[in-house]
Amino acid sequence: MDSAPQPGSRNLAHPNLAASIPTDEETRAPELAPLSTTGFPATRASAPPLWLLRLWVVIRVAFFIELGMVLVVLPWTRGWTENSLLAAYPEVRFFLQKYFVRGLISGLGVLDIGFGILEALRYKEPPRNPKLS
Repeated sequence: MDSAPQPGSRNLAHPNLAASIPTDEETRAPELAPLSTTGFPATRASAPPLWLLRLWVVIRVAFFIELGMVLVVLPWTRGWTENSLLAAYPEVRFFLQKYFVRGLISGLGVLDIGFGILEALRYKEPPRNPKLS
């Protein structure tokens, strides 16, 4: 006769001890819904409408490409060299007028345009469920 308690069973000999030992069901963490590539839950029942996913992609692509175009062009314009906001900081103004800094900013703009194009190419619509149509 083995009197050792079985794993997951409660010790009912002492009422205070039985209440303090959690069972396996009580210690199990809740399961989270997996996320899709858009950041929304992957389940179809709670997924946003298709038009919202498409609009979100268009906004992100437009933002990346427009910001990239500004970063490519802006360092080479008069607005960059004759900036009145930097008149009080001649050291910063001198640094920002160096060609390698301008090239670095333009390079970041080219990368940003590339991210916008990749975002557009990477978009995949979720599979359609014929039961919901």
